[in-house]
Amino acid sequence: MNASDLNKLKKIFSALELPMNPDESLNYDAFGRLIEYELSIGVEGFYCMGSSGEALLLSLEERKQALEKIIQIVNGRVPVIAHVGTVRTQDAAVLARHAAAAGADAVSMIPPYYYKFSMEEIIRYYETVCDSVPDIGMIVYNIPQFTGIEFNKENAGRLLSNPQIIGVKHTSNNLYALERMKAAYPDKVFFNGFDEQLIGAFAMGADAAIGTTVNVFAPLFVQASRLFRGGEIARAFAVQREINYCVEEMCKVGIFSAVKYILSKQGIEMGDCRRPFHALSPQECAGLDRLTAQYRQFCAQNQICV
Repeated sequence: MNASDLNKLKKIFSALELPMNPDESLNYDAFGRLIEYELSIGVEGFYCMGSSGEALLLSLEERKQALEKIIQIVNGRVPVIAHVGTVRTQDAAVLARHAAAAGADAVSMIPPYYYKFSMEEIIRYYETVCDSVPDIGMIVYNIPQFTGIEFNKENAGRLLSNPQIIGVKHTSNNLYALERMKAAYPDKVFFNGFDEQLIGAFAMGADAAIGTTVNVFAPLFVQASRLFRGGEIARAFAVQREINYCVEEMCKVGIFSAVKYILSKQGIEMGDCRRPFHALSPQECAGLDRLTAQYRQFCAQNQICV
């Protein structure tokens, strides 16, 4: 990808959640309402079939069909990044080739998990998938709390020196590692992955963001980014505190289930997350209703359009 294409990725991305029917099948009928709603509240791109999209609870065929549906609905209005990572190299390569053919703007992968693979094996995993689909950029997904692998300037140097590796989704609290990678590889795109550290990540070199709560609170992220880029740091941190309050409350009941519930209250039939995730209790839903009311009050007081 050239510099212009990379700049198109420096946006606020929703880590898109997927609607489910009561029988846990994907509710493709709700995809359009979901995507149009998120675009209407300011989402600037979609990161599909990642953690928030329950990727590892989906079959390969479901991941393909869901991506095709999303790309069809988005129709080029914003960039779409397809997460294709899984433990089996051949499956990741199949998903990557499919994503490229379907029209994704880039692909992304977690490192292979469960087995304690060596760093050499992990690097070869990425290189093998890249070689299988050379015409699309790859974003390394750094999420050590789930995979047990923490990427940094040293161990990811070979990957970041590869022109096909265009960036890193940094879902890690280690902002020092983020800054060191960005300083060493300034032409790569670095995405913050923890919503609760958006402004801190921007200060340490992140170019963009991919977040779970962007699904429902995109106006806060767009406003925080605008204020930070405009040098209004104190106001940006005020918005960050509101984001952090929302994250804190949603994590009490399960962040992925909380997002689905709040979206459902907007008239989008999201259903529940797939088992073994649990359905929310009435008390948990009532707490999320209070949270949403406070969010709207904050936005009204700060003239943030929702």
